[in-house]
Amino acid sequence: MSSFVLCNFTGMTGADAVHYFEFEHYRIAYRIIGNGSVSLLAFHGFGQTSRVFWPLEKVNGNPFTVYAFDLPFHGNCLSGSNQLLTKTDWQRLVNGFLQNHRINRFALMGFSLGGRFALTTAELFSDRITGLYLIAPDGITRNFWYNLATRSACGRRLFHYVLTHLPVLTNLGYSLTKLGLLNRTVMRFVEHSISTHAQRELVYQVWTQTRLIWPTITDLSQMLKQHNVPVWVFLGAFDRIIPGHYVWPLFRHLPTYQLTIFKTGHNRLIDLTANELAKRPSYYLPQSNNGHQN
Repeated sequence: MSSFVLCNFTGMTGADAVHYFEFEHYRIAYRIIGNGSVSLLAFHGFGQTSRVFWPLEKVNGNPFTVYAFDLPFHGNCLSGSNQLLTKTDWQRLVNGFLQNHRINRFALMGFSLGGRFALTTAELFSDRITGLYLIAPDGITRNFWYNLATRSACGRRLFHYVLTHLPVLTNLGYSLTKLGLLNRTVMRFVEHSISTHAQRELVYQVWTQTRLIWPTITDLSQMLKQHNVPVWVFLGAFDRIIPGHYVWPLFRHLPTYQLTIFKTGHNRLIDLTANELAKRPSYYLPQSNNGHQN
C-alpha cells in the first residue's frame, strides 16, 4: 500500500509545525520535536493534541527525535472511514510510518489515553522497542464504566443515549458521587470533558472506535522481559483519573521498572516528566542501537 508525508503548514515553525502521514484511508498528523539519535513515538491523552509534548524540547542535550502523534479523532488526525480501529489496522499504520521514516528501533511514550496506544504498540513491535515511558497510562486496568459502555452493542447504545440526554448522565454521576461510588475529582473531569456537543461526540468516538486498541498485559510483560526493554513509569500521587493501583497489574509481571511519583494530580504530569528527564537525561536513556536504518 502506498504512503507518503505531506509538508508542514506554510510558515509554521516549532510547536505549530504539523506534518502528515497518509496511509490508506488514514491521515495521521504529527509533530517532530528535537533531532537526537533516539527515535521516540509519543501519544497524548484524551482531548489533547501532539503539541502537549513540546516541553520535551527543553531536555538538556535532547537525545530524542520525538514523533508526537495526534491520536485518532484528535487534532488534525483524519480518517476517511468510520470503521472500527483494530490492532491489525494500528500495526499496519505504525509499520507504514516507520518504513516511511526509515526508523528501525524506537522508544515509546504515552500519557493517559496515549498510554494505551503506547502499550499496544509495544506489544505489536516488542522486538524493536528500546524503552517505554508511561505517564499515568491507560490500557492496563479496564474500569467498570468503560466495559459497560463499550463491550457490547447494548452497552454502546446505552452509552450513546446518556451522552445525548446529558441530564441523565449528570444526575447519575451526582448520585454515584453522593454514595461514594464515584470520586468527586473524576466527576469534575467528566463534566469538563462532556460540556459541549463536540466533546460528547469525541468521547463516544474514542471510547467505541478505539476499544480494540488494548494490550494483553501478560503477553506484553513477557515480551518486555524477553527483549530487556527498560520501563519508566511516572504517576501523580493525587491523580484520581489514573490512580496508581490501575498500573499495579503491569508491575506484578515485570522483573524491574523505574517508578517516579510526583506530588500532583493528572494534568501536570507531562510537564513534570519533561522536567525530570531534563534533570537526568542520561539516567532515562533507552537501549543503544536505536534510531534510523542505515
